[in-house]
Amino acid sequence: MPIHEALSRLIIEFDETNQPGGEVRAHGTMRLGAALEGPPGRLHGGHHAVVRTLPIVERVTAHEHARTFPCSVDVSLLRSLELEEAIPFEASYRANGDSWQLTTRFEGTDRLIAHAHSIPDVPLMDAAELSHWRALYDESSPSEDSFQMFGVTLYVAPKLVWLESHDPLRTAPESQHAALVEPGGTLGPAFVSTQLDAVGATARGAIMRHPHFTKHIEIQFATGHIPSDMHLICLADRTRLEDDASSQTPPVEINGQVYGTAHVPVALVDAAFEQVYATGRVTMHPVDPEKFEALKKMRKLRTDS
Repeated sequence: MPIHEALSRLIIEFDETNQPGGEVRAHGTMRLGAALEGPPGRLHGGHHAVVRTLPIVERVTAHEHARTFPCSVDVSLLRSLELEEAIPFEASYRANGDSWQLTTRFEGTDRLIAHAHSIPDVPLMDAAELSHWRALYDESSPSEDSFQMFGVTLYVAPKLVWLESHDPLRTAPESQHAALVEPGGTLGPAFVSTQLDAVGATARGAIMRHPHFTKHIEIQFATGHIPSDMHLICLADRTRLEDDASSQTPPVEINGQVYGTAHVPVALVDAAFEQVYATGRVTMHPVDPEKFEALKKMRKLRTDS
């Protein structure tokens, strides 16, 4: 099933009750389709940012859909979510004037807490910040180092990792980009979150040529609908990559060096660097080599069966 169909057909059982002070409490279950896979049998890290927030807030009776964007999400991914299983969740929603906020908790654990809230309808970057991103891109492009993942080309340079939407849409019809184009011809939050997650994890992983998993993702969305024929650039700023000193996840040794949790700023802009569609930060951690071998074996078993 194409990804956009899997997202539009999320099976969500949902009950809500009104609480004093205008708060809405809700609980339900969600079933995630196989098209949303990242690690074998598990939800893709980038999809966490969307499915645990926006489909739920849009089912709250008190919420006005026209007010969903612009918004910000802040999602912890300290535990995986299985596909094709009924996953319980609880939610709390509150609206005040033109603003709203949502908190969700999946599988009854604080390791899967997500927050979403409205933000002012103003540019996500000032001129100086946008100029910084453009300078990184101008200095880094073209890049001699690149690779493909899910049919999408990622470019790696010392200061920047990026991908461009026009590449896979023209050369790889089966790519993840193409699968995320919605029936109306637009790209939505799922495109933004998965592609920013990809460049964010690559910004760290390319240092050691080893896969990372996302622990936390924060994204500010300017809009929920971007024309699919727009030339977009997803960027991760390696000059501002920093270690997370507060992380409690044990570091791992890769090729004789020890690596831990790290943050990297990410952004989605048009090719002219005139329009900013999203900004954020991806927090990632290297996959334990022993577990990585297990994942490869699991995928081979599934492929061969």
